[in-house]
Parts: sequence; structure tokens; C-alpha cells
Amino acid sequence: MNTFNQEASSTRASSSYLRVLREQWPLMAGITVLCVGVAFLSQAFVTPTYTASSDLLISPVDASDNTFVGINVFRNTSSDPTSNVLTLARYLKTPATAEVVKSRLHLADSPAELLNSISVEPLSQTNIVSIVASARSAALATALANAFADATVTRRSQQVQIDVSAIITRLQAQLSRSKSSSAAIVLPIQQRLAELRSLISLPDPTVSVLNRADVPTSANRTSLKLIAIASALAGLLLGFGAALIADSVGGKIRREDELMLRQRLPILARIPRLSRSTIQDYLAGRANLPPAAWEAYRTLRANIMRDSKSGPPAPVIVVTSAMAGEGKTMTAVNLAVSLAAQDLRVILVDGDFRRPMMATIFGVPSPRDGFTSAFIDGDIDAVLRDAPGQARVRLLLPTLSAPRQIDQLDSAGVQKAFDGLRAAADVVVVDSAPAVDVSDALLLAREADITLIAVRLGFSRRDKFEALRAALAQHSVTPSGLVVTVRDPPSFSVEGSTTPIAIDLKSLQRRGGDQRPSSAPRVARNRRRQ
Repeated sequence: MNTFNQEASSTRASSSYLRVLREQWPLMAGITVLCVGVAFLSQAFVTPTYTASSDLLISPVDASDNTFVGINVFRNTSSDPTSNVLTLARYLKTPATAEVVKSRLHLADSPAELLNSISVEPLSQTNIVSIVASARSAALATALANAFADATVTRRSQQVQIDVSAIITRLQAQLSRSKSSSAAIVLPIQQRLAELRSLISLPDPTVSVLNRADVPTSANRTSLKLIAIASALAGLLLGFGAALIADSVGGKIRREDELMLRQRLPILARIPRLSRSTIQDYLAGRANLPPAAWEAYRTLRANIMRDSKSGPPAPVIVVTSAMAGEGKTMTAVNLAVSLAAQDLRVILVDGDFRRPMMATIFGVPSPRDGFTSAFIDGDIDAVLRDAPGQARVRLLLPTLSAPRQIDQLDSAGVQKAFDGLRAAADVVVVDSAPAVDVSDALLLAREADITLIAVRLGFSRRDKFEALRAALAQHSVTPSGLVVTVRDPPSFSVEGSTTPIAIDLKSLQRRGGDQRPSSAPRVARNRRRQ
């Protein structure tokens, strides 16, 4: 079981990464192009450098050669043949060597800066130490490489001469004390002195300059192909990281599986996204909605009525959303019309007190008494009015002349009003405000029997949706399901169905409120295909 769970988790993670790649590829592509551009641009402003290299050769003396006994020179060592080159490399890159170079070249740089300008590379399996110098000019790079090589040879030679002089001084003192001694004692000392005097003024025989540095003919330049590949890889990594962050923090909901797997809510209907021209033609009476549109609302109606069989006689359905423009008003109106097509008495309530739209949609004047009477006085019949063109749909509209009605809402008043609406209808559909923005929408949802959330793929924001779920949970409201507006509608060819109403929400929001303009959208009457 654990193995199965791990495999399932791994599969979900892989699918999530692939989804992020598909959805956030423009961001990743932009960051990759930016990284490549910055890399090429930085190359144009980088000061060119030149490198030159010289080589030192170690010629160790044989271990059986007694000429250099007591003198610090390199000898053949069978135990570690690489120890000589490592020793010379460490000896070379010291402040003392840099001081000699600084004095010879008359440079203002500190010994530490000079040491930073070179690299010492012991060549494996050889007795060669390579000195690579970098500088802003070809001449300086050449001078540094050769100067460090010469300074190393000079310091080694000085050390040899110091050792030779010390041994000669010690042997001469020993010889002066042994003048009265036998020839067998004096002769070896004299012979050793003769050998050492032959080494005076000679350089270290074990270290020499093998190759002097040549003046470089061109500056160091990284391959443009290598820069492009490296910067592109870095950009892809950064872009993928940014895509994950963008996807997890405030990104848009783009796929249904995120709603079903992550939010664990059923999708009750998939509403096809319609073009503005299609909606305008329908509202003008020039064309019907595509079959897939009203078939989606029939599906929503079937799912809701199936879930409400065991509920109250007249269920109250609240349609809300996390933000404006997600299709909640379209869902509420068309759901009411589709329910009325089944000979049900429907009351459609405009519960968005701040941006009411029902009066504009159905072309009715603003009411004198609306929610004020229904939610406070309990007088339901006096405030209901018939929806034009919809025989079994009645409207309950907010009272714009009483702006304090929002402050007068409470749970008891909402429950009282809903009880009155249940008695006057078979189904009550409430179009509420976005529940994240206002508190009165939460009051309506808490007292309702069914709460639907409208979501528009590619538009609804994840952070807003999470805030909506949290707000509903705080008020002990469990959503019944989702009404999702999708990009690619299914294909239907259904005859004999009532055509629902489509609403251009952006157009209505621009008109503002329920003030009817001169060219208000007309409501299509129920039409049955013959």
C-alpha cells in the first residue's frame, strides 16, 4: 500500500510539473532569453584579459650523489615522485617570491594582488611546474609569468649559496682545529671543501626555466556558444523556479484537475465560454445560443435537483464566486430559467446589493421596496415581480433607495426572508456578491441549502479562491459544487429544449447598477424548436 501511495504521489508530482511547464512556458522563455541577453551584454563590458605561461623544470640529483649533502636541492625520491613538483609549486606562490617580482618589475601592486594574478599548475607525471599569469595587457602577462619563474630560480639559487657558505664555514673551522691531526682526518675535509668551492656562485642545479612565456596575440574570450548554452541552462532553471513560485502564489486556475484534486469539489456543470459577438447576437434576438451552452445549464439543473431530492420542499440555491467576472450572474439567471422550464415556480433573488444587475438584465425599473421589506418586514408577496418573458420566474430586487439595508442584514432576517421565499416558490435562486469581498454574501450562503461557486478557468485567481474557501469554512458553509466556465465546450445537438439567457457581464459592469440604458439587453423569450 505504501509503495502504491508513493507511486501515486510521484505521478501527481510529475503531472503537476508538466502542467506548470505547459502553463508557465512564456515566463520560463522570457527569463531564459533575459539570462542569455544579460550574459552576452556583460561580455561586451568585461575588460579583456591576457594570459601567458612559463614552465620550470625540476632536475633532481641522484640520492647517491654526495656532492649536495646538506644542501637544500631536489633529490630523486622513489616513495613519492610528485613531492618535488608540489614542493616547488608551494615555494613559488609565496609572498617572498611576489616581493622579488614586485621589485624587479617596479609594480605598485601588493604581493597578495600579484599572487592573485597567477596560478601554479604542477603537471602530473612530470617534473614540470607551469606558471600562468593573467593581466589586462599582453606585455604585463608575459612579464609576470617570466618574472615569477626567474624569481623562483633566483631564490632557490640564493638558498643553495647560503647552504654552501654555511657548510664551508663549518668545515674550515673543523680543519683549523684538526691541523695537528693525521692526514687520514684532514684529507677528506680538504676534498669536501674543494667540492663545495666549485659550487660557489652557481645556481640551483635542480631548478631551471624550461620555457619562457611568449607574448599572447589575443585576449581571453569565452566561447559564445558556451556562454549561450550555460546562460540558457541557468535561465531555464531560474525560469522553472519562478514558474513554480508563480504557480503556487496567486496564480490563475487553469485546469479542472486542480479543482477536483486539490480543492476536492465536484464540478456540477461545464459552461462553454462564448464570444462577445455570440452573446450580443443572442441578446439582440438575432441568434440562439449554441446547443452546448444551454445543455450545460440543463446538466447543472439535473445535478442540483438530484442532490436536493431529500432536502427542503423549496431549496434555496446561492450562487457566488471569489471575484467579479467569473460568471455567477449568468449561472444564476440561466439556472433559474432552466428550472422554470420544468414547470417549477422560481424566485430569482438579486443578492448583490452593491452591483445589482437583475433589473438591467430583465429591463424592469428599480423597486421602491425590495430587500427592505423581504428581509426586515417579511412582506414577500408585495416585493416580488414577474420576470418579463419568463412566465414562472419572479424577481426579488434590492432597494437602491435604502442603502442602509446592507447594515440591517443578520442571520435571523435572512432566515426569515428565505422561509417566506420557500413558501412562495418551488426553488429560490440567489445571485450573491463575490463572497471574498463582502460579508453579506456569507450570510446568504450560511442560510442557504445549496451553495454553488462559479469559476472561470484561466481567469479565476488561486489566492482569491483559497480565500473564498476559508471564508465559507469560517461560516460553516460547505459548497455543493462548482460551475466551471471552460474554453473548449463539448459538442451537442439537442432538440426541444428551452433556451437559457446569456449575459455579457463586462457590458453590464460598464453600465453600472440596475439603471436601464437606452439600449438595454433584451431578454429572449422561451422558444421551443418545432
